[in-house]
Amino acid sequence: MKKASRRIMSALNAAAKDNDGDRGDMSIAQESGLDAFYQRMFDRDIYLHVSEISVAMLGVCLTGVSILNVDQELKDGGTNIDDLLAIDSFVFLTAYLLSYWVVRVMTQGDRNVRKIGNIANAIFLFGMIVMAIVCGCIVIKGDLAAHLGSR
Repeated sequence: MKKASRRIMSALNAAAKDNDGDRGDMSIAQESGLDAFYQRMFDRDIYLHVSEISVAMLGVCLTGVSILNVDQELKDGGTNIDDLLAIDSFVFLTAYLLSYWVVRVMTQGDRNVRKIGNIANAIFLFGMIVMAIVCGCIVIKGDLAAHLGSR
């Protein structure tokens, strides 16, 4: 935490030193430097959120697998819903590992990691789409089981 605050302060001090003395505003080069700094911090926050939510969704997938294995009506139907959830948990694990790595590398000052961060975001979104499809399958299978059981 101290290193990050020192880096922020040194970047702001460098911007203040390079400020044009006659005018009270920053030059174009300084604005682009600060803009890049703020963009990096914004990207870092996004990758932190992706890593946190990916871990939570990994837990949701594992909970869903265990619940589906306990529920006898869904288990006897011969569905592969729990298999899809298990695969989806690996998708979220991959998104977590990539986004965590990007945050660690960005902290060390490497700015060329946005492509890997974008890949982590795409993998995360793919996992969320698969999770929505699995939820739809669970609802449809549960409705079918309830409908067939009432006859």
